[in-house]
Amino acid sequence: MMDRRGFIKCVLWTFAMAAMAVMVVESIHRGSLFAMFGWVARYPTQAFYLFSLFLFGFGVLFVMKQRGFFVGTSFVLILFSVLAFASYTKERLRGDPLLPIDLLMVGEAKNMLQFFSAMSWWTWLFAVAGVILAMGVLIFIFRSLGKGRRTKWHYIIPAISFFLLLLLILVDFSHGNHPASEKENYHENGVVVSFIRNISGVKSEPPEGYSEDGFASLLKEWQPTEAASNRKPHIIMVMSEAFWDPTVMSQVEYNQDPLPNFHGLADQYSSGMLHVPVYGGSTANTEFEVLTGMSQQFLPAGAIAYKSHISKPLPALPQLLKMQGYETSVYHTYHNWFYERNTAYRWLGFDHFVSLEFFPNPVQDMMYYRDNEITDEILKKVKGSEDPQFIYAITMQNHGPYRTDAKKFYATMEAQRKEGALTADAKNILEFYADNLVEVDKELKRLVTELAEMGEDSIVVFFGDHLPLLGDDYQVYKEAGYFQSDQEYDDYMKMYSTPLLVWDPLQNEKEELQMSSPFLGAYLLEKAGLQGYYLTDYLNELRKKDQSLLLRTDFEKFGGLTTDERETYELLQYDLLSGGRQGLALADLQLAENKQYRLGLGDPQIDQVERTVYKGRQALLLKGSYFTTSSQVYINNQAADYTFINENEMVAFVPDKEAVKKVQLKIYDSEDTRLAESNEYKVE
Repeated sequence: MMDRRGFIKCVLWTFAMAAMAVMVVESIHRGSLFAMFGWVARYPTQAFYLFSLFLFGFGVLFVMKQRGFFVGTSFVLILFSVLAFASYTKERLRGDPLLPIDLLMVGEAKNMLQFFSAMSWWTWLFAVAGVILAMGVLIFIFRSLGKGRRTKWHYIIPAISFFLLLLLILVDFSHGNHPASEKENYHENGVVVSFIRNISGVKSEPPEGYSEDGFASLLKEWQPTEAASNRKPHIIMVMSEAFWDPTVMSQVEYNQDPLPNFHGLADQYSSGMLHVPVYGGSTANTEFEVLTGMSQQFLPAGAIAYKSHISKPLPALPQLLKMQGYETSVYHTYHNWFYERNTAYRWLGFDHFVSLEFFPNPVQDMMYYRDNEITDEILKKVKGSEDPQFIYAITMQNHGPYRTDAKKFYATMEAQRKEGALTADAKNILEFYADNLVEVDKELKRLVTELAEMGEDSIVVFFGDHLPLLGDDYQVYKEAGYFQSDQEYDDYMKMYSTPLLVWDPLQNEKEELQMSSPFLGAYLLEKAGLQGYYLTDYLNELRKKDQSLLLRTDFEKFGGLTTDERETYELLQYDLLSGGRQGLALADLQLAENKQYRLGLGDPQIDQVERTVYKGRQALLLKGSYFTTSSQVYINNQAADYTFINENEMVAFVPDKEAVKKVQLKIYDSEDTRLAESNEYKVE
């Protein structure tokens, strides 16, 4: 017969470890022990549910010896503590918690490391001290435990009992209250339960009512909208990194307007507000909505559509314009592989993706590259083209973090609160950001001025992808009294709204614009008199009824869309992204992979090689086209030292005592992937 004392000891150990797990994990997730107790008091049911998960899960581990049980439970505790700290960090920096989809963003996550420098020193001190203390306690307990084994039944009976109880509470695990905001979901249900529940939602599920017969009836009255004019303007869309107007914070004043050119153009041309799906990061989500007319609202929480949902041709904006005679290009001063843009753009209908590796000689502005690099390339492309151009540009100069301990060489901005004062860190962050905006604003003016001087029919759409991360936990926004969080509608709209400008000198009628980012492409097609398809037509129909705000579900009543309209939108999107694409067949839209798609405008080409002496060394002067600073020179198949001069000339140093037979250029990215190579030039 089982020893009663042994059974009680098993249960007590399990209760103790489960209680400790709840306290440790949720204290890390919420930032303090007091916040954890506040959560338990406010949401006792959710707290008890989490405790039960740990209790019954740890109980299964009693098939092990004492030390084995302790090691197993400690491993689980450490694993979920790391998860909680990662979620806590991401939420303070980006405004939303860690989601399962984030684990797929390995390459992009490396880019987030720079943001950790913006975290408070006491946060790091708390984390390091907590790790040291926890390790000490775990080592002490481990050494105190006995090595002996109890009888077999002392292991199996409690383990089986706990396993059955664990299965019982997991039966209905995926259900329960799930607030529209993931941040609120994690705050209510805890990091462990919320994270695991979201794993099941990584894949899109068919919306209710999606069927072949139902879809046919949905589109039976659809008629293609014909182009309204013969006009085919150049269309240039500039998605400016973290572009926002800080002068809207009424409690802050500046020594000068950081955006005089934008404000002047906004007074004269159509302008307003673009409601975007993200705050502080995940630029690709806004980009996806603008280019496809589809919404993140209908994708799993935290999804990056470029990585998880785009693997076949889509009737996106570049594809629709390409079908009407446009050459389509995207320019971005960052790595080609980021967010898997290098693959996604093929399916969206772009001809060229000019990523950082293909800019001739990009110059850094501290951490990222200047906007004038992109302006130069846009103007060059428009000036040298015969076909109408669609250009989508993604800038990087204004990317955070915004320093508290440094200024840029062109710094001129000063900011202060009208009543009271900003802390030193908040003031420095805001001024650093405003100094960036001054440079961004100059490039906007240069772009529209030189396009106007060319006399080309052009439309420029300029907007921000998301608000900037101005300090840890909305620091600047809170100190300026602008917003506190995204739980109230007014604050939510402030957090997810960026400035929008549409410069079109041939149309003098100024419009006051307010729309969600999926509606922007449809609006632009209609404005230019160009043809869309059934989804863009549907969006324009909603927009004309002042129903162009697709908001988070807890605020959807403020957006104007009826339940039926929202469901129709979701059906149209699901069919295109994940369904049978019945809409394309019914509309007789034939889409094929763009065989012309490539990285860069062309491969580097060596036309001439001359022997020379450069800086006292034997060298070769290479002449040709499409040279870049990322072009590695190879002499006789061996990498050689080189100096970049311009996009038509490079100097390669000749290895000592070696006859030169052939020269070649190869372009590699930061992941050491070869992106392009030149011809092999044989040297006489």
